[in-house]
Amino acid sequence: MEKFMDADKRMTAREAVARFVQDGDSFVFANCLYCMPLALTHELIRQGKKNLMAFQQGGIEEIDQLLLSEVIDRLVIAYNFRSGGPRIVSPLDRALKEGKVVIEEMTNHTLLSMMKAGAMGYPFLPVLPGIKVTDVVRRRGFLGDQRFAEIRDPFTGGEMLVVKGYNPDFALIHVQRADRAGNGQLWGAMINSKWAALAAKKVILSCEEIVETGVIMSSPHLTIVPAHKVCAVVECPWGAHPSEVLGHYDYDFPFRALFVGSSANPDSARAWLDEWIHAPADRQAYIDQYCRRFGKKTLDAFRAKPFKSVPADYGSTFSLDWDEEGRSRTMGMTMAEFIAMLGEKGALIDGN
Repeated sequence: MEKFMDADKRMTAREAVARFVQDGDSFVFANCLYCMPLALTHELIRQGKKNLMAFQQGGIEEIDQLLLSEVIDRLVIAYNFRSGGPRIVSPLDRALKEGKVVIEEMTNHTLLSMMKAGAMGYPFLPVLPGIKVTDVVRRRGFLGDQRFAEIRDPFTGGEMLVVKGYNPDFALIHVQRADRAGNGQLWGAMINSKWAALAAKKVILSCEEIVETGVIMSSPHLTIVPAHKVCAVVECPWGAHPSEVLGHYDYDFPFRALFVGSSANPDSARAWLDEWIHAPADRQAYIDQYCRRFGKKTLDAFRAKPFKSVPADYGSTFSLDWDEEGRSRTMGMTMAEFIAMLGEKGALIDGN
């Protein structure tokens, strides 16, 4: 426990992706629609990662950008945004037609249940049976029979639909703040964030700011990613732009529209990727490019106006258990001695 709290996992996005992402890996976006880890996504593209398998509940621009760059060739998804109706051919449309990606279609609930089962160490979880009459269940994609199954309900004897649990090789997540060890705090629309992050074998975490561990400990209800799951902490202001991060910035819909319009044509799509992903060396260079192109006032207009929540009071008698020398009055030992005892009894989890 102590080593997880004291560990320093800070590094750049470039270092994190180079060190922890291998071609052919599976990964999950631990944000959906809100607070998207786009700085980390762009780093996958810059480094030319290949043959990745992505899980995403609801894609916006990140899936199309990965497809344009041929980073992913397998996709498990419930929804992917497209604009303009049939007159617009999206990058996903083109990739499917050209055979560059295969898809497994799920619902929001069943895809989330895949991650939830994986996070809890279950081989499967029950899901509502209504989708049995839909093509989501009846038509199989590249996962074949490794999605749904029917088993006997041990209580009623009836048939029960279950979904297989998955543990992707890594998760990408962006949060408002984290400490250097990787305890990540997110507030706002959670959607799939907690279960996706906990299901993954390791987590690459980016955040708007890195704070002291004391800040994390004073607001534990906001922590959704524990340090032992995290392999890299990347401090990255504007790391989710053009998506929203409560307390920091709003959706930049004009910029998003710029990509959607450019992505309809392969040549203009490549030009967009060159300008906004390949040319900038990192996220700060991306923001500098934005300010040169549109002006700093345009960027600042998206900064969030404060809307403070009421702090929680965590005062309790337990806080009085430790005396002035840091020794527990009930256990008669220091915290270091207590952790050492847990280690001797095999009660600590090694997250390395």
